[in-house]
Amino acid sequence: MSNPVQTTPPRIAELPANLTKSLNGELGGQEVLAWSEFDLNQSNKIEQSYAVLTSASLIRVAEGRKTVVAVGEITEAKIHEGLGMDRLVVKSAGEQFDLRYSRKFRRDAVRLHRHLARLLPDQEGKPKEDRPAWLEQIERQAEQQEKCPKCGTFIPAYAERVCPKCSQSRTILWRLLDVARDYRGMLAFALGLTFIQAGFLALTGMVNRHLIDDAIVNSVNTVAERMASLRFWALIFAAVIVAGELVGWGRGSILTNVGRLITRDLRHRVYAHMHSLSLRFFAKRRSGSLITRVTNDTDRLWDFIVFGSVDVVRDALIIIVSVSMMFWMNWRLALIALSPLPFIAIITWWRGKTMHRLFGRLWTYWSRMSAVVGDATGGVRVVKAFAAEQREIARFEKRNQQYAEKELEVNRMWVRMQPLVSTIMRMSMLLIWVVGGYFLITDPSPANSIGTLTAFTFYVGMFFGPINSIANSARMVTRAASSAQRVFEVLDTPPEVYTRAGAFKKDSLEGRIEFRNVGFSYEGAQPAMRDVSITIEPGMMIGLCGHSGAGKSTFVNLICRFYDVTEGQILIDGVDLRDYDVHWIRQQIGVVLQEPYLFHGTISDNIRYGRPDASDMEVIEAARAANAHDFIVGFPDGYDTMVGERGQSLSGGERQRISIARAILHNPKILVLDEATSSLDTETERQIQEAMNRLVTGRTTIAIAHRLSTLRAADRLVVLDKGRIAEEGTHDELYDKPDGVYAKLYKTQMEMNQQIGIK
Repeated sequence: MSNPVQTTPPRIAELPANLTKSLNGELGGQEVLAWSEFDLNQSNKIEQSYAVLTSASLIRVAEGRKTVVAVGEITEAKIHEGLGMDRLVVKSAGEQFDLRYSRKFRRDAVRLHRHLARLLPDQEGKPKEDRPAWLEQIERQAEQQEKCPKCGTFIPAYAERVCPKCSQSRTILWRLLDVARDYRGMLAFALGLTFIQAGFLALTGMVNRHLIDDAIVNSVNTVAERMASLRFWALIFAAVIVAGELVGWGRGSILTNVGRLITRDLRHRVYAHMHSLSLRFFAKRRSGSLITRVTNDTDRLWDFIVFGSVDVVRDALIIIVSVSMMFWMNWRLALIALSPLPFIAIITWWRGKTMHRLFGRLWTYWSRMSAVVGDATGGVRVVKAFAAEQREIARFEKRNQQYAEKELEVNRMWVRMQPLVSTIMRMSMLLIWVVGGYFLITDPSPANSIGTLTAFTFYVGMFFGPINSIANSARMVTRAASSAQRVFEVLDTPPEVYTRAGAFKKDSLEGRIEFRNVGFSYEGAQPAMRDVSITIEPGMMIGLCGHSGAGKSTFVNLICRFYDVTEGQILIDGVDLRDYDVHWIRQQIGVVLQEPYLFHGTISDNIRYGRPDASDMEVIEAARAANAHDFIVGFPDGYDTMVGERGQSLSGGERQRISIARAILHNPKILVLDEATSSLDTETERQIQEAMNRLVTGRTTIAIAHRLSTLRAADRLVVLDKGRIAEEGTHDELYDKPDGVYAKLYKTQMEMNQQIGIK
């Protein structure tokens, strides 16, 4: 049963008010397919204009004037790209539009052109086929993701689908605390110790007051009484200090351990969820960006989750206690002490908002710099082969310099505002001494004693300490919020390919594959497969061929369920592929790639990658079947030889045979061969072909090959062209069709081989 996309296409964004007013009812109730703003005139000077497309007409609005062209009269629509500006040229029988725009409006202009191109006839004058509804839905969903659902503005690329304008650090960080719910008991205990520590800190000021008034400056009692009082309050002072430090040590130990555990769990959640996502997610993101999320971002969050969140409670408690004590001792001095607070709050809020934006961009430059390192280390052979070391160093230095400049911008913002906040606080302290000293001189009393004034200044410092800590924590909070946005962007991405409720496994698989009117598109812009129907019987070998981009890789991607079809069905043994358990069905499919990927580890580990529990004898038997045993035992360490990252220490043929051994040991019922014998010398190809013949026996096999001579052994050839099945049959049947796609491809390759042989 077909499972088309069930979501409703999002509504096209409303037109700007000034454009709606200029149209003055011209639309007549027609649906707006697309619209775009253009910012350049024919002289390439700044001038605002618009173009609105409906199914019937294209309307251009410039300086309040409207020009309407019926879609049926348009003969051509083409984009001409230039340096810094592009042109959308629209030709009709009576007029030519030359709409010019800077790169700022490229996305809207390209979208409008894409919609318009669908309405125009093809080069032969025939109407283009109607796009299926499911494809239109996919495209509109993709367009909608580029805009913020709250404010409607486009989300910049650096923000990774998180609108900087609408994101609220408070909401993000509150959600972040939910990560620590498994450790609520330990956090609650640490929070209790935080209250106790704050209590000891508050006691320090009162003890200090009694130490001064009752012992040091007390002129009423005798010297002996004052010395006894001094010893008593000094002992209390020492006890309070020691007890407070012990409580602080226990609190710090607990929080450090909780932080370690939370970081471990969060890193696991992000990495595990990343593995549940489809290939589409990874195709849109650079590896450096993803690595940064799993490592740097998760590590940056634990400091806030543990210390930041608990310290906020501690600071709030200290502020409440210190303010209460100040008003209890002298309410007039308390009002003076709190007078700078509004200015500090405004500065802190503005600085936090600015830092949040700057940290978002700073992370982008960090991930770009990391991506350069990843590209160069992964392709080190290519770098050295082209003697491009200096070029790669220069490319890294460019990214490194860009990151350093953005980091300097962040530090300048921080350094510029910090002295202002500190100055306000210290001037407040000076004001307390001046006013408090005046009260002490003019009106000496217990409320205006030296001990009271000393204790008051202690509580003022105790008050401004947390205030300063909160102001300084804006840097940590902003960095944590930026990291949390990127982590949650991964965690909130739903897997497009997943195991449905009630999915099942079978005891065994026959390997019968059936495509029923399958349609698929990667991004909705262009269908990669259209109305494909074919049946592959168990044990049959099918050869896929066609021009580049014909849909061969898409065909096998869908069988492996790397993507789900957007129209029609794929059935294996009569069951919809989507009804199987994803993990189980992929275990039944083996893949041998043109460029086999070997993991860093031993040859034995790579062969048993699909079956970690395989015995050493089973590994050796698989290697023998793949013609790999002889060269493996030739290494000093044999099967324990380290292959290096991506298998760079082995030749291409050796990597391929290890890949085949891995597939043989995996023992799949369905086998996918993607150009498995290309780019190899004759002897190596012969050995691999022998191994392949053993591998395909008794399995349903789909083989892709650009070298059509390698597909002669296939039971049937399937020729794909523009996402459709153009031809089916054996090699001889298709070769006998002189005007067929296969015959032309085969003859062209034979001619090329002859030319290469002559040279």
